[in-house]
Amino acid sequence: MNNLSAIILCGGKGMRLRPLTEDMPKSLIEINGKPILYYIISHLLKYGVNKIIIASGYKSSMIESFMSENFLNIDYCIVNSGDAAIIDRVRDCIPKVSKDFILCYGDTICDININELIDFHQKVSDGVTITSYPISIPFGVLKTGPKDIVLKFEEKPVLDEVMNIGYCIFPKNNFGIFKNSKSLVDVFNTLVSEGLLRCYKHKKIHITVNTMSELEYAERNIKKVF
Repeated sequence: MNNLSAIILCGGKGMRLRPLTEDMPKSLIEINGKPILYYIISHLLKYGVNKIIIASGYKSSMIESFMSENFLNIDYCIVNSGDAAIIDRVRDCIPKVSKDFILCYGDTICDININELIDFHQKVSDGVTITSYPISIPFGVLKTGPKDIVLKFEEKPVLDEVMNIGYCIFPKNNFGIFKNSKSLVDVFNTLVSEGLLRCYKHKKIHITVNTMSELEYAERNIKKVF
């Protein structure tokens, strides 16, 4: 496991969390007294992922200060791409990676068992593994037919589709895919077209902080993860 590096995407401006993100990057917003980034890194270290690369941009100096004050003794570096697209941030980080890496979002915390994720990935051969989470609709959902007749009613259904929550493992032999791709979505679609993307389905706790309501949810549920 020590051969696996992690790239954590922490460069966005977090516009949906204003005014909190006017003064700090989203990854440093605190949940129960500790920044989101603290939880992500602590979880990776727990599973022996000891090489951390932080893809920063917005208010990068604050992330630099946070790391020097809290994780000075681990193997990490910060790659500041400025105001750039996600794909450019990843490309800028690739030269710092010599082996396979796991790509994480800097606003997402979960209790994923990384040992099990790695075991699943190793069965994929030379493909890429992406981690998903079930999508539940917090409303009653109607299916309608001709003349607006309701054919089906389902309260708060869980969809057959799942959502991407990061924790993507990229083998070194797939690094070239980032060179000519226009976006991270383009990377995933190319992998799909080539049959090289497999989905690890995480079903326990997942927290993503994009909005104030999601931050409130995180405050209520973070102790289920840590």
